[in-house]
Amino acid sequence: MIGWLSGTVKALDPAGFVLLDTGGVGYDVIVSLQTLCKLRPGEATELSIHTYVREDQITLFGFSNISERGIFRKLTTVSGIGARMALNLMSGMSCEDLIRAIEQADDLAIARTPGIGKKTAQRLILELQGKLGSAPATAGVTNNKAEEVHSALINLGYKAAQVDAALKRIEPADFETMFRAALKVIA
Repeated sequence: MIGWLSGTVKALDPAGFVLLDTGGVGYDVIVSLQTLCKLRPGEATELSIHTYVREDQITLFGFSNISERGIFRKLTTVSGIGARMALNLMSGMSCEDLIRAIEQADDLAIARTPGIGKKTAQRLILELQGKLGSAPATAGVTNNKAEEVHSALINLGYKAAQVDAALKRIEPADFETMFRAALKVIA
């Protein structure tokens, strides 16, 4: 199974497809609109992958980080929510907003997603409430940003010990702020 891909974005399709060149091999990856908006043709990127296999096809679903992939996998455990429907949910709102809607039992916010009715939204809330984490807007995002900064600095050639020490000395923030602060600490 493919769990992660790193390469250059060759093409983007507004329907949610990304053509990713990984050293001479092109992978067609389906992504949410939230992830699609973060990608630019010609730029290097990394995607966490969920490989979906059926007897007649193999489909790759891509996510900007491991947490998003985890949420996708939890969504697909709900009866009536397949891979495409889960991706629609993640396209319609950010992961933080989706988790917040589930935790606060906001079935109307979830039902705004095309293809999701009120009953499906209520089933989603019933089955996932309390299972996706209680503080998605703080701890989960901060840890993901730290992981992303860590990965970026390692890819630039810094030693893991240097990066870990720098990350302990900076405040949690968005990726760019944390990245710059970590570079200042290391330098």
